[in-house]
Amino acid sequence: MKKIALFAFVVLMGTGSVFAQREGGRQRMTVEQTVAGMTKELNLTAEQQKQVTAIYTEFENKRKANNNARPSREQMQAEREALDKQVTAVLTDEQKKKYEQLKQTRRGGGRR
Repeated sequence: MKKIALFAFVVLMGTGSVFAQREGGRQRMTVEQTVAGMTKELNLTAEQQKQVTAIYTEFENKRKANNNARPSREQMQAEREALDKQVTAVLTDEQKKKYEQLKQTRRGGGRR
């Protein structure tokens, strides 16, 4: 009986590990989640929300279209900088300052 219970426990633990690995670790935020977070942090207007949603949707569509071709680190960085430039163009001066602060926090936050 102990052997059966031990076997069942091992199988359950192994199954949990497989499902955890399939999730792939950190999940990418959706466009809606990104814009909602920016709206909360930067107090975006309805028009800004539409513009930022369009920018991020275009970015995600390009990323998905190029999914088979793995971009280099430099290409990814250039694409991210272009995205930031487009988003910054939509923001007010006060929002730009806050956006830069959030980017700095995100880059340095939690990493050792």
